[in-house]
Amino acid sequence: MLIGRINLWDGVDMSDQDEKIKELTFMLMYLTSWEESFSSGTRRKASKPDEPTWRTCWKGYDFAVLDELTDDGLVNAKGRARSATFTDEGIARAQELLKEV
Repeated sequence: MLIGRINLWDGVDMSDQDEKIKELTFMLMYLTSWEESFSSGTRRKASKPDEPTWRTCWKGYDFAVLDELTDDGLVNAKGRARSATFTDEGIARAQELLKEV
């Protein structure tokens, strides 16, 4: 698989394919996410720098991958909600992965 000029499958054992798919899905989730704040019972984009926020993305990905990422403690994607939220550990790991690419 080529992204730009980077061959992501170069030297990858096929047994590692599922792990690479999980990493790519995780990076895509992060790249398409946004920050929201929660105040007075409403969800909205953060507007004040001191408001508590969380990073959210839509759950339009393979549910098996979402379950693995939830089990790994990187996102919260359980339940019937249409969106998933990133944990602090998940945000840090996504940023690390994106620096490697």
